[in-house]
Amino acid sequence: MQTPPPLPLNESSPSRHQLGLWDVISLLIGIVVGVSIFRVPPLVFDRAGSPEMGLIVWGVGAFLALIGAMCYAELAATYPGFGAEYIYLGRAFGRPMSFLFGWMQTFIILPGSVGAMAFVFATYASQFLPDRSGTQDALAGGAIALLCLLHLIGFQSGRRVQNLLTTIKVIALFGILVCGLILPVPERPAEANQAVQEAVNWTQLGLPLVLVLYSYGGWSDVAVVTADVRDCQRNMPRALAIGLGLTAALYLLLNLAYLRVLGYSGVCQSEAPAADVVERTLRLPAATGLMRVVVMISALGAIHGMIFSGSRLLAAIGADFPIFRRWNIWNRNHVPFWSVSTVGGVSILMTAILGTVSGRTRLQTLLTWLHLPVPDWSQFGGSFDVFVAASAPYFWIFFGMSGIALIRLRSRDRDRSRPFKVPGYPLTPLLFILTSAFMLWSSLKYAGWLTLMMLPVLGLGILLAAIQRAPEKSE
Repeated sequence: MQTPPPLPLNESSPSRHQLGLWDVISLLIGIVVGVSIFRVPPLVFDRAGSPEMGLIVWGVGAFLALIGAMCYAELAATYPGFGAEYIYLGRAFGRPMSFLFGWMQTFIILPGSVGAMAFVFATYASQFLPDRSGTQDALAGGAIALLCLLHLIGFQSGRRVQNLLTTIKVIALFGILVCGLILPVPERPAEANQAVQEAVNWTQLGLPLVLVLYSYGGWSDVAVVTADVRDCQRNMPRALAIGLGLTAALYLLLNLAYLRVLGYSGVCQSEAPAADVVERTLRLPAATGLMRVVVMISALGAIHGMIFSGSRLLAAIGADFPIFRRWNIWNRNHVPFWSVSTVGGVSILMTAILGTVSGRTRLQTLLTWLHLPVPDWSQFGGSFDVFVAASAPYFWIFFGMSGIALIRLRSRDRDRSRPFKVPGYPLTPLLFILTSAFMLWSSLKYAGWLTLMMLPVLGLGILLAAIQRAPEKSE
């Protein structure tokens, strides 16, 4: 190991300038296109009430995600260092706020997202095993550990793994599009095309929009690796715009493929629309197994992308705060060793506590002994939903604050060069902030008491933020 001197927020890391434009786009697609596109379309269309309204909700979600990406593009181009929100919030509101964000990202938000994807992988992988009892927990933790080890081999190997997973995923999704949009569609029952003949209930569109925005989520993690990108002030805005644009086009085309082959009511009733599309068009009984593999690869790509970007955030924190200086130790292969190890370790620990029945049972016993409210675990569909509910409220708090930081920094740093400026300012960031507030309210309503369980972690973070003193940085 070699211990480099602390890195100012806007200066280089040992691995700087090794990611090209398409590497960043690959990372974005790898994180964003996870498993939601295989899970949420039936619920979105069912709640929307018609195929047209369902497609509109997907389009609105893409528009709102692109607005957020444009805000981040300006911030990333203006403050091109490791950490993304860690840098933006620190410059806008002070170092204690940036520390608090980094703390919550490390111990709640990031492991929650990694754990959710890990259990999706484990759920599908266990279906290939003859004895599924107790296998999902081991598979989830094993997937995280394996991807951390692959990343620790070296920066270039981590980049290649991410590109390979994304390429396989895109090829598989392209195959689904060919089946759904080009191949002849077998005749289906007339009722499969029937939509609900009712006026649109606008109050019911909140949940579909939440699900769609969650499906587009994760693109902000790409901004964390800005310092690794060649010509980042030019390429990062392009990567965010192109990556999200490709993702939006892919999502809309996949939904059109689902509707063309299955019909409206068929999509609403399907548990695995992608598998159903392949099976109906190719008359392939093995379609379900094939789609399981695609979902597993998608989940692995998302996990690896989050480990890749999350470790860079921890390196930025380690550069600033002596208590976490080990996070900024880079090995000879240009990998922040202790950062990757921390991301993997905390994520595996969180999967053991919140992701397993035995872990939740022990947690419930502890809460009962402390006379604290116990979450109603039955309201969540499984480990995936538990992780999403636990981490989402805190994610949306800091996400929305990044929009506020953009407005504040426009005023405070008026003389700073801005290679990219968000179009439609200030309406664009205001809409981004309102969207984040809506998502925060929705996630709090869903998570309930589970949000309060994370408050001790938040409280400890506030305490550490108050007593830590980061060294002053020069521009």
